[in-house]
Amino acid sequence: MAMSKRVTKAPLPVAEGGQRGQKLVKKAMALGAKGNKTRSLLMASARRLLDANSPLSLSAAAISKEAGTSPPTFYVYFENVEDILWALCEEITQDVSHLFDDDTFLRVDERLEDDALAFVRGYCAIWAEHGPLLLYRNMEADRGNKRFNQLVLRIALPILEGITERIVEVGLQGQTVSRVDANAEAVVLVSAIDRIAAALHLWPEESLMPEVLLRAEARVLTRMLRR
Repeated sequence: MAMSKRVTKAPLPVAEGGQRGQKLVKKAMALGAKGNKTRSLLMASARRLLDANSPLSLSAAAISKEAGTSPPTFYVYFENVEDILWALCEEITQDVSHLFDDDTFLRVDERLEDDALAFVRGYCAIWAEHGPLLLYRNMEADRGNKRFNQLVLRIALPILEGITERIVEVGLQGQTVSRVDANAEAVVLVSAIDRIAAALHLWPEESLMPEVLLRAEARVLTRMLRR
């Protein structure tokens, strides 16, 4: 079976909301050591509050009180609560890169089933750790908030690219698969995995046998990538 050459893709264009997010990142980078410490303290405080509160109920006053500072200090570092939630969501993008650190991951038939199960469990682990923020991110993206939609893309792209490359390499029943079709299949698969991970996070007691669902996802992925 012919192996497809890997293609280096141009970066996605940055939407207006993405530019606002980039400005927030640049502002954080411009802070001195003391400023970064205060900003990190505010973010850690917001993260703690999310353990018991909805992102929609957070306020600058509550975050400042938890951090032992004042609302005016909060507004030195963030325009509003949405800004600090964006910054927290932006950090999650770093948590997905490890899924494809190993170049042989999901490429060796002898361990394909184990890799597939590790992948879906790893994806669910991200939701288990960051569920409230991911739900908020998805809600804002669905409402048309461009900078949160950019975050959805940034988190999804490394996963989609990894799955797409592997589908192209394997082909379909010995036939060449275009990158467009492979990417479409990856989008369908990852969307389903994401939705199930969200459901398991929201309703763990009501979900139909989580382990059965995870193994079913792994079997589907294994069939797609079996050489």
